[in-house]
Amino acid sequence: MSSSRDQAAAAAAHSFNKILNQHKSSKSRRSGDGDEGLKKLRRMILVEGIPSKIDSTLRPRIWKILLRVDDISAETFLQYVSRGPCEVREKIRNDTFRTLATDRGFKERVREDMLVRLLDAFVWRSHDRQETQQLGFTYVQGMNVLAAPFLYTMPSELEAFFCFAKFIEESCPLYVQPTLEGVHRGLKLLDRCLKIVDPELFNCLRMKNLSAEIYAFPSVLTLCACTPPLDQVLMLWDFLLAFGVHLNVLCVIAQLLLIREEVMSCPSPMRLLRTFPPLEAIPVIGIAVTLVRDLPAELYDELVRHPYAIQYA
Repeated sequence: MSSSRDQAAAAAAHSFNKILNQHKSSKSRRSGDGDEGLKKLRRMILVEGIPSKIDSTLRPRIWKILLRVDDISAETFLQYVSRGPCEVREKIRNDTFRTLATDRGFKERVREDMLVRLLDAFVWRSHDRQETQQLGFTYVQGMNVLAAPFLYTMPSELEAFFCFAKFIEESCPLYVQPTLEGVHRGLKLLDRCLKIVDPELFNCLRMKNLSAEIYAFPSVLTLCACTPPLDQVLMLWDFLLAFGVHLNVLCVIAQLLLIREEVMSCPSPMRLLRTFPPLEAIPVIGIAVTLVRDLPAELYDELVRHPYAIQYA
C-alpha cells in the first residue's frame, strides 16, 4: 500500500518538475506558454498536492512561480538588514518569540533572529517605497505568523524575504493595515457565507452570540497558520497561493463543518471553537472547493476582492 503511494508521489514529483522546467524555458519565449504552465501547475496542486517529501525543492520553486517572484537582489536585502532595528522593533520582538512556539520542527529550522531580521527589513523596504505605494505598510499583529511559512519553506532568508514582501503587498495588503481592515472584512464575509451554505449552523452560533469576529479571528488573521500541524498548513498554503488567499475564509468554514455535530450539540460551543482541531488540509480544501459553487456570484466576487481591493466612501 505504502509502496504504491510512494510510486504515485514519485510520478507526481516527476510531473511537477516537467512543468517547472517548461515554465523556466517558456519565460524566455511567449507569456502565453507561461500562463498555460501556470494553469497546469494549479491543477496539479489541487489534484495531486505537492509531494515535498519526495522532492523538497518543489515547494519553494512553486511558491516563487505562484507569487511571480523573479527579482531577488541580495544587495537590496543586505542594505535593509544593515540599517539595523526599525522603528517598531520592540513591537516585533514582543511577537516573534511566540511564533509557532509549540512546533519543534519550526523552532529547529527558524530562529527568532531570522524572523526579526526579515520583519525589520520589510519595514525598511516599506519606508523607502511609501511615496510609490498606494498603501503604506509597517509591522502589525499577525505578520510574524504570516512570515513563518516563508522562512520555513524557502532555502534562504533572502528568498523568504522577497516572497513574503510580494505576498503581503499584492495578495493580502488589507490584512496588514493598522486597522486590519481586510481581516475584519473577511470575518464579516465568513458570517455571510456560512449563513448561505449552512443556515442551521449559522443560526445555532448566532443564538449563542457567536459571530466569526469572536471565534475565527486568529484563523482569518493568519490564514490558518495558527492551527497546527505545520505540514498541513503548508499544504493549505499551496492551495491558497495557487487559487487566492480569499479562499481561506471558506477553509475556516470547512473546518467548522468538519466538527459541525459537536458544535451543534455543545451547550458552550466557544469551548470547542477556542482551539480548532488539528488541521487536515485535504478534507478542508475539498470542502472549500465545493462551497464556492454554493455562493452567489456577487458574494463570491466580494470574497475574491476583500484582501486587496480598497473601498472608497
